[in-house]
Amino acid sequence: MLPVVTAELPPPSGPPQPNPDVDAPPVRAADSSRSTTVPVPVAPPPLMPPVGSATGPSSTPSGESAAYPAHPALSPTDGLPYQRTPMPGSNGLAIAALCCGLVGIFPIAAIVAIVLGAVALNQLHSRLQRGRGMAVTGIVLGVLWLLGWVAFFVAAVVTSDPPERNPSGAVTQTTEAYVEDLKAGDCFSGAGRDEVDSVTILPCTSPHESQVVIIFAMPAGPWPGEDKVVAAAEKGCSDKADPLITDRAYDELRPSFIYPQDEYSWRGNREIICVADAPNGTTTGTALR
Repeated sequence: MLPVVTAELPPPSGPPQPNPDVDAPPVRAADSSRSTTVPVPVAPPPLMPPVGSATGPSSTPSGESAAYPAHPALSPTDGLPYQRTPMPGSNGLAIAALCCGLVGIFPIAAIVAIVLGAVALNQLHSRLQRGRGMAVTGIVLGVLWLLGWVAFFVAAVVTSDPPERNPSGAVTQTTEAYVEDLKAGDCFSGAGRDEVDSVTILPCTSPHESQVVIIFAMPAGPWPGEDKVVAAAEKGCSDKADPLITDRAYDELRPSFIYPQDEYSWRGNREIICVADAPNGTTTGTALR
């Protein structure tokens, strides 16, 4: 049987150390006659996280959350809680409606102005935009232009009707008509301007400015130029009209003529209208024999 060997540690060097279990001094009973103040340890307050630290709650070594969460730092580039809202712009269709209304002299532009203005007003009910006034103005201008065009076409249709005449061909009432509606012997007013397209035909017993003496047509062919047309009109009216007027008209009235002034007019009408005009104001009666 082998002997049991017990390893013994060598005694510690230096002065002997007290044994807390054996060498502790005895505890004395508290003396009720003395008041002893025992300090209570106070935990230090938790430190605030430095500015710019990571967000989220801080942790203690034991894994528990700190007494209060850390707050994220606001930087100048983070912005404020309420962002600045940009000012709304004007509605594009409202602007287009106003522009079309301003150029409503063209009928299609007036119609487009009304349509775009109506669509813009419908959009502005649900959008935060400016332009209601422009849309309404475009619609109003478009309507006014259309009314003007309607009145113009109605007047054109009315004036296109030929004047009423008696069995002998004389005009019986005042009528607005085109130059093409004039016939030899008609008395009229309104030809005293450079370009004549419409005149007022009236009975010769009423005061009038001019009277048609005779009408003749230039030979067919290409546009000969204004100078040649004027020369042919002067010669033709002198040869054909002078024998038809009275001596009084020859002495008191002034001869003139209406002729096609450009190639466009020449293609539509090659007629020369020989006229006797009152030199001052109006005259009454006929100038024909």
